[in-house]
Amino acid sequence: MKKTTSLLLAVTVFVVMFASACGGSAAPATQAAQPPVEIAPTEVPPVEAATQPLATVQSFAPACQAAASCAAPAVTDTVAAERYCVEKVPYENILIDDGVTFEVLDPTNLTCVDNGTIVDGKHVVECHGTAAWATQVKFTNTACGGSANLATGTGQCQEGSGYDAAQNCCAPLNAGGAGSVIITVNMGQCG
Repeated sequence: MKKTTSLLLAVTVFVVMFASACGGSAAPATQAAQPPVEIAPTEVPPVEAATQPLATVQSFAPACQAAASCAAPAVTDTVAAERYCVEKVPYENILIDDGVTFEVLDPTNLTCVDNGTIVDGKHVVECHGTAAWATQVKFTNTACGGSANLATGTGQCQEGSGYDAAQNCCAPLNAGGAGSVIITVNMGQCG
């Protein structure tokens, strides 16, 4: 019997606590109930479909930072009398700045290489070839663009620019030989 009384007492205490917790928020009986507020429905105008398609905005890779101005390299024709000979083969040395590339236009008569030597901050391009022969070499300032590492048609750059994947930027393509000069390498004879 003690168990039943304890159980009834516990249930009664629980019900009283529950009722007091819920009853505290009820309005006193003396206040009149407020009528519910009715909100009139408003008519929403229909949304018109866009008659013009939204223009797509093309985003391009950023422009490459130019390391130097886009000027043709300061390289001039060689003089045959300034050649030197190694085992009866004539050589000419040409000094170029960093960022200048070269291309021999007639490689059957002339070979040019950057020999790794730097004189007064300039790279030494060593050319040797057929004695008493003149051959043209094109020197290009890579700051002007047109370098071999620029990809075209990728959609990442505007028209007239190429994408440089190594630097993740766009550089102008070399148009019309801008930033290039063609010189004549005059090979003298060895005696």
